[in-house]
Amino acid sequence: MKAILGTLALLAVFSQPVTGCSLCTDFPGASGTLSPRLLEIASAIRHELDSGGLEPNPAAPLPTSGRVLGYRMASLLQRYPQWNESLELVLIDSGARFRFDPHIPESGFEAVSKKSEVRPAKQWVTGLEVFHAILDGRMPIDTAEIRGVLVVDPWKEGELLGEELPASPGPRDSGGVNGKENVAESGRAITIVLVVVLVVLVAIPVLMVLGSRKRHVAST
Repeated sequence: MKAILGTLALLAVFSQPVTGCSLCTDFPGASGTLSPRLLEIASAIRHELDSGGLEPNPAAPLPTSGRVLGYRMASLLQRYPQWNESLELVLIDSGARFRFDPHIPESGFEAVSKKSEVRPAKQWVTGLEVFHAILDGRMPIDTAEIRGVLVVDPWKEGELLGEELPASPGPRDSGGVNGKENVAESGRAITIVLVVVLVVLVAIPVLMVLGSRKRHVAST
């Protein structure tokens, strides 16, 4: 049954832009194949949308660092002591990741980066419509979990649903920057050496010609 649901979810991902899943390229399961757990979440969200259990909201905004959103989320989590912990929100619609600490709601949600200060206790994996349905009180958190449109796991650095996230080296990485600087320095050194060799190769014949002329003048 799960295999059938996975196949249907994969078809839905590519045929329905509303729940298209950029995790195909951003997270484990790249190279065109999603992980089974992500497929199950995508399938569950598609089922809720098709059956009317979840209202489509393509204009739903991404979480921001606004205080209002932070206080709304903190107030919501106070009603669920088992979920009232710092979290990392992963949205399978876009692959966007945000962190939130209910103990400092004025900070709101922060986009995950190397400068992130929040160390989450839990990881929430869901879709943007589901997140807003939970935030608006249209779908309780426990209901979202039971329906499979929200998965809450213990948070671990560099993992998504228990799978290791692929490394994403880029120009921001110090190793990458240093590597480029080393390559540039090596290129400049090679250029200088080539110029010196060229100058020497040109100068030797010129000096030999001048020397022979001086000897010829001296002999005459």
